[in-house]
Amino acid sequence: MSVSTVHHAYNEVVADHYDLDPQGIIGQALDRGIGQLEAEGLNDPGRRWRVLDLGMGTGLFLGKLRGHAGDRIEPFGIDLAENMLQVARRRLPDLDAVVGDAGELDSYFPGKMFDCVCTHFVTGFVPMTRLAPQIARRLESGGYWSLIGGTKAAYPGLQSLGNSKLLRRLAGAGDRSMDDTVLNPANLEEVARTMEAHGFELCQGETFEPVLQFGNFDEFMEFGYRGGWLTPLLESMGLQKAGPIKKWFLNRLAFPLQDKHNIVVALGRKR
Repeated sequence: MSVSTVHHAYNEVVADHYDLDPQGIIGQALDRGIGQLEAEGLNDPGRRWRVLDLGMGTGLFLGKLRGHAGDRIEPFGIDLAENMLQVARRRLPDLDAVVGDAGELDSYFPGKMFDCVCTHFVTGFVPMTRLAPQIARRLESGGYWSLIGGTKAAYPGLQSLGNSKLLRRLAGAGDRSMDDTVLNPANLEEVARTMEAHGFELCQGETFEPVLQFGNFDEFMEFGYRGGWLTPLLESMGLQKAGPIKKWFLNRLAFPLQDKHNIVVALGRKR
């Protein structure tokens, strides 16, 4: 997926909706990431943290960190979407942030080293193998890599619906699949192997499987399109332009639907 496609989706569609967090999945996942850092000394009153959030979005995680550790958090960020970054700067006036590609970390903040680098819901677009060596170069010895992101096991219900030729034709899916546009790791084991191969030890890791409820097509689009979970894929199918007749058929054939996400929450420490 091209950088311009991702930029358009998150700058023009998602930025104004992201903090609404349909179904509360983002907030729950980020809170689990906070818990992992707390277990590694986040609340130590004598410790300061220079934290870089790659693909920081609206700065939700940095804001949560600030709520736990106050001014001991020195926040830095990179995001592709200017409109997301504007929201983050309102949330954190002292944020040092740039508009840029999270996959090009080596190009930003020259000479700066960090105590923690975060990649939250980024590995769907930038593979771990590209991120890992760059993160390792920018972390202090003993620094942390906080990773939160979906896996290929996410949305089994939606993926099952994708096997229906009628629904694929109606939705405009063609030959597209989630794996064509989302680069997520397979599972926690793959995350651990990748971290370990690049000089990290996995301190903590879990798989989080929140239940999703979609009563109808509009609820699904609020989550998947405006909420940011599947925006580029759904936009490539043109589903945001679905008219009343297409919506009626989709509601009859696919909804209501109960599904589940599959999210890895992992914390690695640089050896």
